[in-house]
Amino acid sequence: MLNFAHRSSEPMKSWKIGLILLGCLWTGMLPAQNSVLEFPQQVWNFGTIREADGAVSHEFEFENKGKSPVVIEKVTVTCGCTTPQYSREPVRPGGRGTIRIAYNPEGRPGAFRKDITIQSSGGGRNVISITGEVTPRPQEVGELYPVRAGALRLATRTVNLGYVPRGSIKAKTIEYYNDTERPLNMTVVYPKTKPYLDVALSATRIEPKQKGVLTVTYDLRDCDVWGVLSGAFSLMVNDELADTEFSATGIATDDFSSLTAAELERAPKAAFSSQYYHFGNQKAAGELRRDFTLTNDGKEPLVFRDMKLGQRMSTTLDPEREIAPGESVTFSVMLNTKGAPAGKLMDHIVLIVNDPSRPMREIRLAANIAE
Repeated sequence: MLNFAHRSSEPMKSWKIGLILLGCLWTGMLPAQNSVLEFPQQVWNFGTIREADGAVSHEFEFENKGKSPVVIEKVTVTCGCTTPQYSREPVRPGGRGTIRIAYNPEGRPGAFRKDITIQSSGGGRNVISITGEVTPRPQEVGELYPVRAGALRLATRTVNLGYVPRGSIKAKTIEYYNDTERPLNMTVVYPKTKPYLDVALSATRIEPKQKGVLTVTYDLRDCDVWGVLSGAFSLMVNDELADTEFSATGIATDDFSSLTAAELERAPKAAFSSQYYHFGNQKAAGELRRDFTLTNDGKEPLVFRDMKLGQRMSTTLDPEREIAPGESVTFSVMLNTKGAPAGKLMDHIVLIVNDPSRPMREIRLAANIAE
């Protein structure tokens, strides 16, 4: 039933909320709170700086406008790239001081803004800022292509394709470069064939100082697989098998791309009481057990598509069971510590479910095994 009795209070409520928000915005714009320190310049723009040139700095001047000496007690920055330098000596009334702010652009190309908060005796607070834009330094060949496969250089040796919907194709690329003075001929070698994995070279022959692209594809259009996908491959370079192995990973899930907003709203939602537990210090003597609860907060049945157990894991959870909307299931997960070496022990279970928000879930158990 609609309650019309309170309608007349809505304009007043909205007016009050508006005043509160306006007050919050105005407060956030104030550079100082109860501070007698006055900074004529509160923002310094370094303009365009080069990453290769290293750190830059600027001195902010301030004046004590109060009637008593003031001490800067603390200067807080938001990033390790920003370093303050200041004196803790008292500043007499009418006296002046400076705070030097240095900014290190290494590894931070692009525009930046850093706020610095200054806390002084008597509860004073000021905020100053530095801004600018960093021009990235040219990267060396070894930085762009740190992986070697024989005489060939590549950008990475791993590819993670993330969620791969069943019935679809997903691909990612690895760039490679011939840093030698001679042409290189290449072919892909699979140590173990996976029907869904394909690796293609943009060119099987690459000239000196030229680049190419290696495309890694997972094709699940005709493969009945669920869960964790893994594949490996190597390269034959000028008829020699390179000793570098490349890996491709992914997770095969339902294809949720065609679901409407209404269907997503009704979809199953897996809610776990917890997904991690640490047993603390334990002896390598047997099985450790922990109970978990799984609730389906959605409006459609929750279905397990796949379950992968770690070598030391077992569970009472039945992967064949559907969990009805609103239903909760309590199950045990066991970690076998027998024969485990001293130190930290951890293992996990990987679950694939038909929850569009997070199709893959992990349950982890850990313990510190005593010597």
